[in-house]
Amino acid sequence: MATVATTALLGGIGVISSVLPAQAAGAATASADSYTVNTLPSKNYGSTTKIAIGTDNSDLKYGYLKFTNLGTINATDTLNLKLTMTGGTAGTLKATQLESNNWTEAAVSFANAPVGIKTVGTTAVTSGAQALTLSLTGLSSTDGTLSIGLAREGAGISRIASREASDGQRPTLEVTGTSTTPEVPPTTPEVPPTTPGTDCTVSVKLVPSCGTWFGAAGNPEGGESWEAAQTRFEKDAGRTMDITHYYKRGQSAMFPNAGELNRQDETDKNRILFYNWKPSGLTWRQVADGAADSYLKSLGAYMKANASKKFFLSLNAEMEDEVNQTAGSGQTATDFRDFFRHTTQVLRANGGTNAITVMNYTGIEKWGTMSWFNDLYPGDDVVDWIAQDPYAFGKPPVWLTDFAGMVNRTSNPTAWPGFYNWAATNHPSKPQMLGEWGVDEDVTYPDYKRDFFNTAGDQLTQFPKLKALVYWDSTGYEPSGTKLPVGITNITSKPSSLAAFKSYISSDLLNQARNSYFK
Repeated sequence: MATVATTALLGGIGVISSVLPAQAAGAATASADSYTVNTLPSKNYGSTTKIAIGTDNSDLKYGYLKFTNLGTINATDTLNLKLTMTGGTAGTLKATQLESNNWTEAAVSFANAPVGIKTVGTTAVTSGAQALTLSLTGLSSTDGTLSIGLAREGAGISRIASREASDGQRPTLEVTGTSTTPEVPPTTPEVPPTTPGTDCTVSVKLVPSCGTWFGAAGNPEGGESWEAAQTRFEKDAGRTMDITHYYKRGQSAMFPNAGELNRQDETDKNRILFYNWKPSGLTWRQVADGAADSYLKSLGAYMKANASKKFFLSLNAEMEDEVNQTAGSGQTATDFRDFFRHTTQVLRANGGTNAITVMNYTGIEKWGTMSWFNDLYPGDDVVDWIAQDPYAFGKPPVWLTDFAGMVNRTSNPTAWPGFYNWAATNHPSKPQMLGEWGVDEDVTYPDYKRDFFNTAGDQLTQFPKLKALVYWDSTGYEPSGTKLPVGITNITSKPSSLAAFKSYISSDLLNQARNSYFK
């Protein structure tokens, strides 16, 4: 990591970097490896002689490799990952750098596996056995340890010899180049651990290394303001939210505004702001072609001047409902893709780099099975998180379901695996979020809401990529009196429902992460 003296801005903190020499890392055999299976969330495969990845019937399998004693690795170094493929089908193999090295071969499972933070390499694989070298770039490490995730893009399965296999077949990693790129020394982390005696951290993309963020959008009742509704929700819930959700529309609002920043910076509260912005009077194509650039440039500059802490930003959430595949509509799936890319690029180019982008889908089967669905995705370089907006309402068994059924809702797993599985398979490096979700209080099923929250905590452990849950709290009606289809989601709908909700959000899993943020 060779640098020249420079000043960098990390999370609003000025850091002076010094000249640090580049260091070649050499080569190493994996010190730990394993794989996980989504249908067996607690099972460990660390002692097997293979690493299985991909789709096998209804199972989703992911591989994990850890290498130690490599020396300093810079983001511009090129590394060669050498694998022995022992079988499988033709397809594409993807490697990601994992958010944490705090996993062990003997304990890692689908329920506790680390999340990928970025894709670092892809390559085609053939069917059957082969020796494979996968070129990796963008990896970085200061202590000589790297953790790499392996997954398949799309369908298919690959089997790889693990470190328990014979000599000559074990996974190895070697460095073939060194960097002279200026970087900020790692001795000043963006967000340091804050709870004494723990190693919980938050990544530069706001991914917590332990636990899951819990937040909310508290909808106004009885003429109250949005901020008053948020305060009331936290009082009802009995705890501060990790995330506070806001909605911005049109090409005039500058955000985060003073009131929202006051909420973020309230002493000992540690809230993260989450915005959903949607253009008004313009199609996605018009925005992609520059029609909103004047506003976006001003907004990026405003964010740079006012947002000293990182925040979440989704763009035109639940876009599937607005897709019009008619040529020239300006609202096709590819128009959305270009809209998202262009908006993100303009904001970043003008200083809005503290915005952590969220690709926020509706996520239902109806849209997931459309021929254009995959065309919506703007690209890993402009998407930091992937979110869906599921609700538990309607009729059982597909819509009025438990937490696990809501997160992976499907009526036909062959046609649609459920949103969580789809995102984990197609974009394994991305953490997932429930950008909105809620549970209806249905008089037809008087104990349903209580039972949902009583089981949701245990079921959350089945979805290790879910790193943020943002609840939608509503009486079921818009301020205008229009009835909302998702039902009565407010947590105070019944005393038994509130008690179950408060017990649910007091779990360790939903309270670890917030202790490590902003302190």
